[in-house]
Amino acid sequence: MSVMALIAFPDISFLALLALLAGLLTLDDTSLAQTWFSQPLPAALLAGFFCGDPLTGLAIGLPLQLILAVNLPVGQSFTGEPAVATVAAVGASVLSGRTLMVPMVGAEPQPFGFVGWMVLAAGSLSALGHFLVQAERRAHTLWMLEGHRTLRDGNLDRMASLQARCLATTFLRGSLLVVLMLLFLLWAWIPLYQHLPLRLQQTLAILPWLLPGLGLGTLVDRYGRSRAWLWALAGLLLALAMFQLPGVLA
Repeated sequence: MSVMALIAFPDISFLALLALLAGLLTLDDTSLAQTWFSQPLPAALLAGFFCGDPLTGLAIGLPLQLILAVNLPVGQSFTGEPAVATVAAVGASVLSGRTLMVPMVGAEPQPFGFVGWMVLAAGSLSALGHFLVQAERRAHTLWMLEGHRTLRDGNLDRMASLQARCLATTFLRGSLLVVLMLLFLLWAWIPLYQHLPLRLQQTLAILPWLLPGLGLGTLVDRYGRSRAWLWALAGLLLALAMFQLPGVLA
């Protein structure tokens, strides 16, 4: 796709749909419901489905999910902005006109360097988004201090209003941030890939293979081999069984 096509402003309805999805997934992180649809793989699949290209969502979401396996949405231990960054990466990839494949399957040569480039973008944007998440949490803390007045006057409507304000702020953060991230990826990050040296593109193709192993290793290191080896063994057996199915590696 030409550079002029990339810098064209995306369709408003497309941006609105992704903004709505990102806002809801941001709420799902820790503020509301916590269904875990905000984890990278489900978020990427949902974004790919709404963009009409679920395979691209799978190609980006699966490595990110394995990399961030230890980053569970449990209170203050949850870091970054992975759901929003994942939705932005999938949306920008689809808008760029690329159809991506999961790095572990497919006989024909695939642009795995570009997959690594987008995985790197999603991880970096998620890390940068953590500063905004922390600022919002501090604002929520200040707002909720007002709730102490309810202990004196019993006005429960105040608490409901404060909670609604916090939820609205979280939703707006996800909605606005995904648009900014998507435009940055579409207008700057993706066009830059075309100018990278071939050797660097080949190196980027390793990332979707290498980083998931490091993420799973971190998970084992945190929770201990005694607790994790059965899960690792079950995953290995499942992977081997999948490789025996016809068409998986074809």
